[in-house]
Amino acid sequence: MAGQFRSYVWDPLLILSQIVLMQTVYYGSLGLWLALVDGLVRSSPSLDQMFEAEILGFSTPPGRLSMMSFILNALTWS
Repeated sequence: MAGQFRSYVWDPLLILSQIVLMQTVYYGSLGLWLALVDGLVRSSPSLDQMFEAEILGFSTPPGRLSMMSFILNALTWS
């Protein structure tokens, strides 16, 4: 008998693992985009580019680079 999708069974482990996987893929690819963009403009990479709200804006050049990476990441996975 072939495998079937179990739409009638509640599987919290499957749901949690899918959430963890999607978050890992998202932040991993965002990190790659940030490293690529930082490498192109010879800027120093930092985790603040992902997680600091003050950096995420169009008013400063690092903010523009971070926003460009976020947009490229969204376009990559859309």
